[in-house]
Amino acid sequence: MSKNYTVQTKILKPVTEVFQAIVTSETIIRYFCDAVSSDLLEGAEVIWTWNDYGSNSVLVKTVRENELIELVLDSKNWDKTTNDRYEVTVSMEFEALDDRSTMLSISESGWRTDAEGLKGSHDNCGGWAQMTICLKAFLEYGIDLR
Repeated sequence: MSKNYTVQTKILKPVTEVFQAIVTSETIIRYFCDAVSSDLLEGAEVIWTWNDYGSNSVLVKTVRENELIELVLDSKNWDKTTNDRYEVTVSMEFEALDDRSTMLSISESGWRTDAEGLKGSHDNCGGWAQMTICLKAFLEYGIDLR
């Protein structure tokens, strides 16, 4: 399946630290969402909550330590489509550039190319871009940009 888009951010921290900041619930609430139901564990359904946006769930499809996290979201439950319901795959890829820096790439695939699908894809692209920048600011400087 082809990717709808990819966002990338270089983070000046080791790949292990970047990976753990995403999979660990006690860390992800310090820069991304306001509450989370659990760590990202393969096979789990995890609910992320934002005080300003409500709650959304993801199914954790794949977790390969320091390499890849794949999540599946429901387009209708994420309030992106009103008529059709379908799955969208979120892929988070981690590349160690050296011992002290990581390239984080987040892409989504599965969005339809109708007006709702394009809007949903664009909305999520902006959300993941914001998440990567907030993660970078948190890990590199201890700042919560939210």
